[in-house]
Amino acid sequence: MAYTIKRTFHTGFCVGDLDWSIGFFQQVLGFKLVDKAPRDPRNQSFVSGVPGVQVMIAYMDCAGHSLELQDYRGSADRQEYRPRMVDLGHFHVSFVVDDVAAVVAACKDYDPRIRTLSPHPLEVDQGPNKGNKIQFVVLPDGVHLEFTTRVND
Repeated sequence: MAYTIKRTFHTGFCVGDLDWSIGFFQQVLGFKLVDKAPRDPRNQSFVSGVPGVQVMIAYMDCAGHSLELQDYRGSADRQEYRPRMVDLGHFHVSFVVDDVAAVVAACKDYDPRIRTLSPHPLEVDQGPNKGNKIQFVVLPDGVHLEFTTRVND
């Protein structure tokens, strides 16, 4: 290759309510708000393919990873997208934690609209994550988060 990927920079995704999302990531998961600012609507028209769209973006950091939370406004073209795990385009962010059940309980305590995809943490039965305990939560805007304890950490 004529280029080198040096590292990941951030994981970005659209949220339904930026202030709710900032509060959740700060209060439940310990993220730090690094920046919150709008972006030039002319550039966002190119990036999004939607003329005149406006966006407020928040960058949050925790445990060596950055999240880019995007809250788009001012567009009748905005669509709600809530894929299931099996649907094309689905993604999730996975966090290694020391106690999956405790983190999931904290999520549910923060907002009862947060739901889980399983009634309890599951044990991975195959592959490089064999033995890990995992559980997924789905935030009110459809964002999927995975919490995992790693056997070899």
